[in-house]
Amino acid sequence: MRFREGQRLWIGSDLKTNQKMHARMDLKELIKRCSKNGQFTTELTKSLLCLIYAMWDESFRHRIAAAYGCEPEEVFCPLMGDLRKIRHCIIHHKSIVHEKGIQFEYLDWKLASGPLSITYEMFREFNDAVRGRGMKIHAKILCSEIKFVLPLMSSKERNSFYEFYKNPDNKVSDNRWPGMNNFIRKNEGKPGVQELKEFLGIK
Repeated sequence: MRFREGQRLWIGSDLKTNQKMHARMDLKELIKRCSKNGQFTTELTKSLLCLIYAMWDESFRHRIAAAYGCEPEEVFCPLMGDLRKIRHCIIHHKSIVHEKGIQFEYLDWKLASGPLSITYEMFREFNDAVRGRGMKIHAKILCSEIKFVLPLMSSKERNSFYEFYKNPDNKVSDNRWPGMNNFIRKNEGKPGVQELKEFLGIK
């Protein structure tokens, strides 16, 4: 189909009763932006990625946790963790990748600093990962030895403990809460502390 130079597309409402025009664009420019890796296509891709993460975080993660008998925060998927970082960039940094870039656990994307652009090839890689081996879902449940001694913690210690484990990397990597050794020293001899020491390998 051929278009005349300067031909525009208009978007309006109530065309038969109370005509209102909302937007207009040069047709050639519209086709360019809607093409593969065009500006509009990229924005739709980013919106779709945000929607996929929202469905994981607000629905599917909860269902899996209920089936597994744990909390949603204890259910992890590296691919969805990567998607969380992308969403964070889109929502909180206006789609601007900072100078250090974004470090992914599963995706092999190399994002340069500056405006975020998700290409057709990148989205296809993500889609293949979802349909293939990317959805390696697992749970990292707080061990019973730690759960048993949580009531011994002061409110300040408990807040520090939970703040530390809010970071998914600390849970997945089994990083030890920095205040653990001091907490154990303070509560030596109390119920559950010796069992916790043995579990953590503290002498």
